[in-house]
Amino acid sequence: MAKKGKPSTHTPVMQQYLRAKEQYPGAILFFRLGDFYEMFYDDAMAAAERLGLTQSFRGKGPDGAPIPMAGVPHHAAAGYIARLLAQGQKIAICEQMADPSTVKGVVPREVVRVVTPGLCLEEDTLDARADNYLVVLWPGESGLGLAALEISTSELRACMVADDAAALAEVVRLDAREVLLPLDASDGLEASLCTLEGVVVRREAREDLARAQEILGAEWGALPDDTLARKAASAALGYAQDSQPGIPLSIQRIGAYDPRGHLILDDVAVRNLELARTLGGERKGSLLHFLDATRTSMGARLLRRRLLSPLVDVAAIRRRHDLVEAFVHDAPRRERVRARLSAMADLERLATRAAAEVATPRDLGAIRDTLVATEELAATLEEDGGLDDQFARLAATIRGQSGEETSSGGDEVRDRLETALVDAPPNTAREGGILREGVDADLDDLRSLSARSKDVVLELERRERTRTGIASLKVRFNKVFGYFIEVTRSNLGSVPADYVRKQTIANGERFVTEELTELQDKILHADERAKALEQGHFEALRKEVGARSDALRMLALELAAVDVSATLAEIAHRHGFARPVVDESTRLELCEARHPIVESLTEAGSFVPNDVVLDAEGARLMILTGPNMSGKSTSMRQVALAVILAQMGSFVPARSAHVGIVDRVFTRVGASDNLAAGQSTFMVEMREAAAILREATERSLVILDEIGRGTSTYDGLAIAWAVAEHLHDAVRCRGMFATHYHELCELAEVRDGAVNFNVAAKEYGDDVVFLHKLVPGGANRSYGVAVARLAGVPAIVLARAKAILGDLESGSPLPSGGHARMRAVDAQGRAQLELFGAPAPAEVIPSVVEETLRHIDVDQLTPVEALLALSRLRGMLD
Repeated sequence: MAKKGKPSTHTPVMQQYLRAKEQYPGAILFFRLGDFYEMFYDDAMAAAERLGLTQSFRGKGPDGAPIPMAGVPHHAAAGYIARLLAQGQKIAICEQMADPSTVKGVVPREVVRVVTPGLCLEEDTLDARADNYLVVLWPGESGLGLAALEISTSELRACMVADDAAALAEVVRLDAREVLLPLDASDGLEASLCTLEGVVVRREAREDLARAQEILGAEWGALPDDTLARKAASAALGYAQDSQPGIPLSIQRIGAYDPRGHLILDDVAVRNLELARTLGGERKGSLLHFLDATRTSMGARLLRRRLLSPLVDVAAIRRRHDLVEAFVHDAPRRERVRARLSAMADLERLATRAAAEVATPRDLGAIRDTLVATEELAATLEEDGGLDDQFARLAATIRGQSGEETSSGGDEVRDRLETALVDAPPNTAREGGILREGVDADLDDLRSLSARSKDVVLELERRERTRTGIASLKVRFNKVFGYFIEVTRSNLGSVPADYVRKQTIANGERFVTEELTELQDKILHADERAKALEQGHFEALRKEVGARSDALRMLALELAAVDVSATLAEIAHRHGFARPVVDESTRLELCEARHPIVESLTEAGSFVPNDVVLDAEGARLMILTGPNMSGKSTSMRQVALAVILAQMGSFVPARSAHVGIVDRVFTRVGASDNLAAGQSTFMVEMREAAAILREATERSLVILDEIGRGTSTYDGLAIAWAVAEHLHDAVRCRGMFATHYHELCELAEVRDGAVNFNVAAKEYGDDVVFLHKLVPGGANRSYGVAVARLAGVPAIVLARAKAILGDLESGSPLPSGGHARMRAVDAQGRAQLELFGAPAPAEVIPSVVEETLRHIDVDQLTPVEALLALSRLRGMLD
């Protein structure tokens, strides 16, 4: 590129490009040249690599080297932009600001918007069923300010969070696409954020309080008083305003919020419970995917927000349950309501597009059709309902008749759009064909002229023949002279004085008149003028709709709430969910509870439900033992899911449920590591356990699976016992603690609030059948060898494992001769915990080969396995 301070030898067009690029150095610049967006220099090389484009060259730079160039068709740019956004890239769109045919010299060009992963308005680049948050984190001594901006729905919220862990949890809950940090943010915070899949992290947050106050005006006061939160909000607003130069930023929903005002779900709980995505990162298979039968995009987004932000306000939860119950009990109306919702577009985002002046004619048509469907929905809700009927009150709210500020102005917008727009508007304003006939008389004349120009010319020709008396007079057209009147030589004496000679031909003369010149101008430019006139009307109409965008978005939220309630009722009806009793108690009682996802994947009627009762005032800590693969983790997860579903306003998968409000759900399930941060599986396990012990309260629900298994047996059991004891004695929360340390069952002997349960299993010879039923009492075996058999471990290995297990259970030493018992006697003669009980009396110990042979099931061996077993046994003799 040309160096600053030296005269540029670039062409005027390339000088335009370089000036635009200098304004947005961190973005790939899409530079409009005719029907293409072109990229040059480093942008061209980057785009060619990332998008698979063919790189070419355009002229030479000041140093004489060819200028790299790559381009994409203007009409297909959205797909390429979406691919770049998925890679975390910024894109600056530089448009032609005038029609090239009307400009002498270089066409003026300006950057009209900058698109980033967290700042998208284009339909093709957004997930219709998910919010698209830009989050700014601003660290300080008192915590972190957090601002969440959803520009596609015109929403800005801000809050304070206590530490990096709380900030990370909120970023996960919001499912942020892009996170901004100030330049002096800690490397540790950035590293933690970068571990989140699909999140782009940038150190670009810049405080600009004055500019933010100017953007929000009086609404600035709706943000939190905390300085850090306001700094985060100002950085978000400045970043967003820079993305659409020349267009005022329109933010309609502004406010402060406190994450503690909802049931708190940290990133570990969201991941382990597979609320929004599976452990493999897929949406399919998650609880959200199971629940999402919504009929609108705005309903889908609200469902996700409710799932990840369950309520703690009992009255608000009950109101949600009331509406779901009303839809459950009125299936015909529910079906009609869902059919009406299916006809609705994404009113929330369409209103924002109108306010940002990027809505297309088709977008306005979708707004009109949605408003028409809204009236039909309100009528459906009112059917057969009295004044106090819940559906009638809901219809009144939608129509804005309840005194709430919802759809006020919706009727006016609908009527205006119905009057102005054709039934099926085009996708771009340049095509014309937007407005109905009768909207503008001049437009109708231009359309008429364009459509019947041949008839108009023939009519003029007829009139001129009558006026001049020249029967052979003809009105003709060619590309050189345009329209003209042709008169033969023999009739030149009858030519009127107002005819102006244009050209002499062999058989006569060609003339024009003032009327014909005006007609020619009208005919040749009628279509162009009609499109320009329509463009003006459309832009004015779009401004009218944009001015009502706040009311339209409020209406969209009401429609989304109806969609979610009807959907949850549909799910409850399909899968036999029950309405939970929710109150301020600390009791959690589930009767015949089920895991909705696991049940949906099993044969109908084969899932085994379970009862669970936990109460902070009584039996609050369940010690859960039992075989591997018996369903301990499933049983615990379904309890956590039932609580989350109940407090989000859904019915729950159980015959009955009583949920005393839970303030936070903690999970420590499964094995994972963070090698990039130098953390082993056990370190991750301990960090998660530490967070639970620090932050859990008496109202929390804690799900722990296999604490202590990542270290030695002694260490692991000691840690597991101490953690369980602390949860029981100090935290006093409701909890489920699954473990293979059967010694932990003894905790129930010394703690009144601890209770033992196990997952039942039946042995048949060497086989074991898992019954998946929780029964009182502790288990004394884990059936690990039986599970290994089910997993396909070779027979000889299984036989050897059983032989060693038998030795250890009888108190014999390890095969090496080393000590294998956990029971010992201290200096005072007190018995300590042991792994397998007291050693057996001394007896003759069979040889390794004899013991292994005793456990081989010869009838089940394949020929190959028999040969392998024989080889292994010979090796033992050596």
